[in-house]
This record gives sequence, C-alpha cells and structure tokens, in this order.
Amino acid sequence: MASNQLILFAAVLLSILAATSASVGNQCVPGWAIPHNPLQACRTYVVSQICGVGPRLYTWDMKRRCCRELSAIPAYCRCEALRILMDGVVTVEGVFEGGLQDIHMPHLQCPRQTQRNYAATLVAPQECSLTTIHGGPYCLSLVGSQVAV
Repeated sequence: MASNQLILFAAVLLSILAATSASVGNQCVPGWAIPHNPLQACRTYVVSQICGVGPRLYTWDMKRRCCRELSAIPAYCRCEALRILMDGVVTVEGVFEGGLQDIHMPHLQCPRQTQRNYAATLVAPQECSLTTIHGGPYCLSLVGSQVAV
C-alpha cells in the first residue's frame, strides 16, 4: 500500500516538474533557453564583417561556427540571443554579460548601429537561413533601435 502511494506521489511530482519546466523553459533568458553570454562565434563574425577587425582569411569558417551556435538556440529565442550579443544583459547574480561595443581606432570607426543592423540579418537566408518566432527574414527588434550600455 505504501509503495503504491509512493509511486503515485512520484508520478504527481514528475508531472508538476514537467509542467513547470515547460512553462519556464520557453523564456528567453540566459541560463534557460539561451546560454550565458551567447553566440561568441557570432561576436567574432560580426566584428570581422563590419569592422574589419580580426581574421578575415577564414570568414566562411567563422560564419559556419556562428550559424551552428545560432541554430542551437530555439527559434523563439534567436532574436533575443542576438539582442544580448549586441546589448548585453545583467544576470540574476548582477553580472553584466555580452554586449558588443563601438570600436574606435584612429583609422577605423565601427558604429554600434551598423553592427546591430548586421546582427539582425544573421538569421536571413543569405547568412544562416534560420527561422525566428515572427518568421521574418531578420530580427526586427535589432533594426533601428539602439540601447545605450
């Protein structure tokens, strides 16, 4: 009798945990559906393509690694991961992660909005050809907006 109650209790507990993880799992926050400080390969790729900084010899490999990282993120969180790549995020522990900065050198300027506009197209067919939650060819949330960090 006690073992039947234990089995029933375990089944109820597992169903509660499954329901909780399903509702929490679809939130696009670092540590859940998005890794902490996501898309490191995309960071290198964006800076290389837009700012001309870094190795340009193996651009195809940087792009391939970026697309692989981006495809590992659920479609409904890809634009948020790219936003975190650009703007960063403060974690629950109060630590700032991510965020591409303006690159200013005497011979080079690489404005943040130019980087954001390019990052917004990483899901497009000519780049990684991935879907997003809105099904559009780019991440609308990154285009034409800029968050000061």
